[in-house]
Amino acid sequence: MPEQEPTRRERYRRQTVAEIKSAAMGQLREGGAETVSLNAIARSMAMSAPALYRYFAGRDELLADLAVDIHLALAGALEAAAARETSASARVGAVANTYRDWALAQPHAYHLAYETTYGSARDQAADRIASAAQRCMDVFLGVVAEAGEPAAPSLPAALEQQIRRWNGGDGRRHLPSGVLHFGLVWWSRLHGLISLELGGHLTATGIDAAVLYRTEVEAMLDSLRHRVTPRSRVTSPSTSRRSITMRR
Repeated sequence: MPEQEPTRRERYRRQTVAEIKSAAMGQLREGGAETVSLNAIARSMAMSAPALYRYFAGRDELLADLAVDIHLALAGALEAAAARETSASARVGAVANTYRDWALAQPHAYHLAYETTYGSARDQAADRIASAAQRCMDVFLGVVAEAGEPAAPSLPAALEQQIRRWNGGDGRRHLPSGVLHFGLVWWSRLHGLISLELGGHLTATGIDAAVLYRTEVEAMLDSLRHRVTPRSRVTSPSTSRRSITMRR
């Protein structure tokens, strides 16, 4: 059955929501989440402030929606970076380096996506935000899996159980535990370095953040080369789709 065309009212609503989010993203890029103002957005769109509440219950809900969009945009950038490379290890490095480049180019967006609680909208938006954020992790896990299977370390029983639960919890990540553990550990390390750099916490040390990050990426690739068991690509639904995209 063909999909029904949206009504005029639905099209108008979608357009208005897109304009509100575009205005909010502009405020976010200029001054961070603290500067996002519904009143200012309403003025810029020649709307009354109460009219905005027909589209968003409040500022927190708008910020949560922006966070979803930000995660999806970052995932798209990571996928594009991986697709430009021809070797598995180069794809891993490209994803890691693009992650930092993207964060430095859009620090306020990065902060909103990863370090904001979204206030009253937290519970309502939690699943949508987690799903969008997982897209980024899936890209990283996918390129690690294509490089081979890192040997799974001996893990505490509780952690092993949690990883297995996460592995099949949403029907998308049916990957070996070695891939999942390697991806979780190194993604956490790279994320931590980026957060420290953006927060200015490395400045006092006199350490060049770019050199430190590059060194960590090289260490990650070296660890992957030494721990990996060559094998065919993982054939989970998500990684299969990414492999097809990357070869185009």
